Amino acid sequence: METPGATAATEIEYIQRCQRGEREAFGYLVELHRRRVFSLAFHILRRGDELEDIVQEVFLKAFLAIRTYNFQSAFGTWLSRIAVNHCYDYLRRQRASRVSYFWQMTEEAQQELEARAGSPDSGGLNAERRATLKDLTGKLLDRAPQDDQIVLVLKELEDLSVEEIADILKIKPTTVKVRLHRARKRMIADLRRLQLRKVEHAL
Repeated sequence: METPGATAATEIEYIQRCQRGEREAFGYLVELHRRRVFSLAFHILRRGDELEDIVQEVFLKAFLAIRTYNFQSAFGTWLSRIAVNHCYDYLRRQRASRVSYFWQMTEEAQQELEARAGSPDSGGLNAERRATLKDLTGKLLDRAPQDDQIVLVLKELEDLSVEEIADILKIKPTTVKVRLHRARKRMIADLRRLQLRKVEHAL
């Protein structure tokens, strides 16, 4: 989701003012993109505590680096790149221990994920099935490798296009599609291993 066209000219003006050293102008950019950064941080971190601090740190990084912004990509994309990198740096530092929700998945839910694993894009799904996929992805992310988490958060939870994800991660759209396909396959394999382990423990 990019900045609405009606605000694009104003956004550029405030970015240029920030680049000239006007600190007060950055407040406009914070308000314009605050919700997007909060959403990204929440979906990546999967926790509410310290979220406010993390978001403030993202905007501080953006403010300090704003003179390097060259307008070649949308400001929201540039900011999202900073947010994604900062959140995963945070997780690596914290080595957060996460709870797995795999065992909560029904057989129908597993079949839904398996059906999606064969397709790199969810554009053909109706609203109900898209909501189901988003819920499943959120539950499965806790055990996924970092590279998988990034593309799944941006695609399934943030509803970004393959092209937008490619811009944020600085990779080709075809690479995004491959990563999405592999990430869903790996989640299915991990799910099956955990379900088998649960059955074994129950015997």
